[in-house]
Amino acid sequence: MPVAHQSNKAILTHPSGASAEVYLYGATLTSWNVANKERIFVSEKAILDGSKAIRGGIPLVFPVFGKGKAPHVTAALPQHGFARISLWKLLNSSDDADTVTAEFGLDHTLISEENRKLWPFDFSLVYTVKLAAETIETKLRVHNVGDKSFDFNTLLHTYFLIPDASKVKVVGLSGVDYVDKVLATTAHQQGDIVIKGEVDSVYANVKSDVQIPYVAEQGGVQVHLKGLNDVVVWNPWVAKAAGMADFGNEEFHKMICVEAGQVAEFIALAAGGSWEGSQVLSLL
Repeated sequence: MPVAHQSNKAILTHPSGASAEVYLYGATLTSWNVANKERIFVSEKAILDGSKAIRGGIPLVFPVFGKGKAPHVTAALPQHGFARISLWKLLNSSDDADTVTAEFGLDHTLISEENRKLWPFDFSLVYTVKLAAETIETKLRVHNVGDKSFDFNTLLHTYFLIPDASKVKVVGLSGVDYVDKVLATTAHQQGDIVIKGEVDSVYANVKSDVQIPYVAEQGGVQVHLKGLNDVVVWNPWVAKAAGMADFGNEEFHKMICVEAGQVAEFIALAAGGSWEGSQVLSLL
């Protein structure tokens, strides 16, 4: 079967040999294996039993990026919202000559009572993972199915598995203004991003694809944004890595997060409205 449904996850298998794995907890994609190589980082210490967000993969950030700030309604929500710590449903799966697809759903009836009280809006999320021979698309559709408007952030918090963080570049963000959360300042990106220490930067209004060439060896990955305007680049480096219980002290060497989303500003969604954004990952 192109999509195998296990008790806690779905596994997509393409005739080319490419595969992907998505946990129902958080609808978190934890594997994209293409050209006989894993491209997605998951920490060796990641908790996979549904007791906390999975450290790695592609956690789904919704309806707030980071920690919300009062007086906004998201201020009391957990960090990065509740989508990544809720149990989703597998809605549908299909395949054709070129792609294998799985759809996952989450709505207001499936989140915890506590989060429902903190964010009292009627919503429906549909997350689509479409696997092809050399690409994978992850798409989120947000529907406001209630009679009250709401606004939200969302982010595809993608952890890429890389050979060495100090020997990769992030290409495609030169000329973009960004917020440097490490230095608590704003800046203008000049040239490619090279990782030399802790990085936590939010790039707004990105107009081009973003590449992560491996530099020291052939290959890399590309992120194509569709309906998403912002990109977050993150690597915890030494001190932050040591402070995370679900992250190995030396694992920062082999990962980088390049995250497509809408986080610089909230998206306003009227009653009955819908919104859609996606990324397509491919090989360099």
